[in-house]
Amino acid sequence: MKTTSSNDIYSISYQMKKQHRKYIVKGIFRILFLAIFINLILVFLVFSASEKSNSMSPDVPKKSLLFATPFITNIERGDVVLIEKNNFIDTVQKKFLDSTIRFFTFQKKGLHSSSDQLSSRKSLRRVVGIPGDVIYMKDSIVFIRPNGEKHFLSEFELSPKQYNIEVRNLPKDWDDSVGLKSSFTPVTLGANEYFVLADNRYSSLDCRMWGIVRKNDISAKALVVFFPFNKFKLFF
Repeated sequence: MKTTSSNDIYSISYQMKKQHRKYIVKGIFRILFLAIFINLILVFLVFSASEKSNSMSPDVPKKSLLFATPFITNIERGDVVLIEKNNFIDTVQKKFLDSTIRFFTFQKKGLHSSSDQLSSRKSLRRVVGIPGDVIYMKDSIVFIRPNGEKHFLSEFELSPKQYNIEVRNLPKDWDDSVGLKSSFTPVTLGANEYFVLADNRYSSLDCRMWGIVRKNDISAKALVVFFPFNKFKLFF
């Protein structure tokens, strides 16, 4: 009968411990790789956000959840976009620091704010005017003359995407110089200039208060509302 010496036992024990450590290291690297892969998707392809107001009702109701992408190749009429108005992250160092913080917090925190909640600085809005357009508003409806065209058409006639807006009948003595205007005279949009409005035209801040936004104010495009389920809606 073959016997096992104490040296053999120590050797076997050492090999088992070595193999065990190897499995642990492999597991850690797999978890790290998965975390980095998910973060890269969140940074460059898609992230989630929650709408906390009625600004984009009825299509994007209050407390709805949506996916958006910072990967923007073009901006079209009817797009729902994330506006970071008066963005003060304007230096290379601050942008790098903001991206780093968002990377390690899975997009939950940024340099100045929580990234999964839309706030007064980060607002979801509808693109109604693009560069070269001449636009005016009458009774909360936007009319547009595209660059090179002779006639004005309504926003709904020109937009390739269907959407709904919320409009209330204002009192006859409503003063348009106070608060949000329901009408304004023609405005011409220059290069890289866009006109965005809330779908709730009665009580939400947008270009009527901010003024025209530029392309670098647009940080993402909404892709889909996925909650509540009965309000599921694609934006592309």
